[in-house]
Amino acid sequence: MFAAAAFPSWVLLEHFVFRRDGDESFPDEAKAPVRASGTTSWGAPFTIAFSLAEPPLVSRLYAQLPGFPDPREQTPLHILGTHRRLSPLDLDSSIPRDLVPDEEKRTATTSSAPDPVDADSDSSTSPGDQLGLGGAWNSMRVEILCSDDDDGWQPCGGWQTNAVIPFRRQWLCWVDYYQGILLCDVFRDPSPSVSFLRLPLDSACTANIRAERFTCLYYRAVSVVDDGRVLKFVNVTRHDGVPFGTLKPGTGFTITCHTLLMSDGGGMAWEEDYKVTSDQLWDANLPEHLPRDILMYPQVDIERPHVVHFLFISQWKYAKKKMSVVSIDMSTMAVESLSPYINGHEGLQTDDADLIRDKSMSPMAFLPCEFPKYLSR
Repeated sequence: MFAAAAFPSWVLLEHFVFRRDGDESFPDEAKAPVRASGTTSWGAPFTIAFSLAEPPLVSRLYAQLPGFPDPREQTPLHILGTHRRLSPLDLDSSIPRDLVPDEEKRTATTSSAPDPVDADSDSSTSPGDQLGLGGAWNSMRVEILCSDDDDGWQPCGGWQTNAVIPFRRQWLCWVDYYQGILLCDVFRDPSPSVSFLRLPLDSACTANIRAERFTCLYYRAVSVVDDGRVLKFVNVTRHDGVPFGTLKPGTGFTITCHTLLMSDGGGMAWEEDYKVTSDQLWDANLPEHLPRDILMYPQVDIERPHVVHFLFISQWKYAKKKMSVVSIDMSTMAVESLSPYINGHEGLQTDDADLIRDKSMSPMAFLPCEFPKYLSR
């Protein structure tokens, strides 16, 4: 196990899970010090391990799943998200088909009901049994409160939650990067309240809902800093109107950052921290430090909120793209680092081949994850 001083205060966690079933390919404790192991209800052992790196380097989750289905058939482990110091995982512990008795297979085949397998079943429970959890849910209808500016708000094309973020120990925020934020005061008496807050964008819902929904995930991010007490929103606006891909020649982009202000009376308003154009950034930095193309997936640095990390994609014309992490001090417009992330086609001959294939098809934002302060001292 690493000494406490080796732990960063927070990390940029890769969303992709590195499945490494063999002992020779699974990292040892020196490389991945945060580890856990267990056994599924059907007796398959598993081990997970986090390889940690100081941002802007990217941290990873490795999984050793020797008794699980072939990775080409199933992806049994997913990172659901990160909630400050928590990283909930989804482990599919369903019994593989080859372990289900023949009688159960015939029943499942001839019935419209799902497979007779309970993912939460105890190891002493037979494959066909069901195990019910105790307790009961209470449900209630909660009115969505809106400010005067948002009083006429109606969901545009349906609400779609892109991120869930805890804020100030009492709020749970559901973020739709196309529309806004639903803030739930979970401890309010006598019942929780939900408030809608529009994101500080140049325009509200447009006619081309599908196109804008597609783009917003690439260029917007809500983050919490200052021990969860401050909420920030960063937006990258392309000037060429292209949803995804390299910038059109002669165009650029604008980066804006806002902080959410909350009054003692419950009022909420966005305050603009800065607005920076690509021309300003390019004038302040050499091309080898900041390539002249679009920046995507902004992430505010949790320890230094004036710094923002972006994903930069090069070699757009190739199926297997090269990607880097660009870190910019937005207060000075100076690039702090340009760190390699994946190496495109050249990286297919390395241990990162599965990551490159996955990310070239569907790049995703990094997940910010914190560590308790005493671990990083």
